Amino acid sequence: MTADRVAQLYRLYGPAIYARCQRILGDGAAAEDATQETFIRLLRLLEKAPDTQTGLLYIYRVATNFCLNQLRDARLRPEPVAELPDRPVSTSLEAALVDRDFAVRLLAQVPEKLRAVVWLHHVDGLDQGDVARTLDISRRTVVNRLAEFHARAERFSQRALA
Repeated sequence: MTADRVAQLYRLYGPAIYARCQRILGDGAAAEDATQETFIRLLRLLEKAPDTQTGLLYIYRVATNFCLNQLRDARLRPEPVAELPDRPVSTSLEAALVDRDFAVRLLAQVPEKLRAVVWLHHVDGLDQGDVARTLDISRRTVVNRLAEFHARAERFSQRALA
């Protein structure tokens, strides 16, 4: 694969990768940086980059991992906030997950391996097979991680409502 091939992949998949980064990072400027960094990394990994058939999933995985690392690193740098988010007032997990602040706090509590699966499945709407291919894990691992996340979410919801 040549640098021209990476440029072709950028033209083909750049908007989709930018949208993915925007959804994860929630910031247009950070998403632009993440998209650019994703394709720079592809330049470094030219021999590993796949052909067009599987290119999007591979690039998607590189972008997802980069964005999740950015979020993790940002979480390690504490920033002062004016006020803490309120606890959810609902008693059911489904209603509590609608509360965006609750969801953000919940995702901050789970390990990154669970967070990646949850983002791809629940936020991006990928089915379990696509999540497995994107993260290069088995479908069974995806099922187990989703089950673990749901169990943690239930416990977190009960603590938040207590």
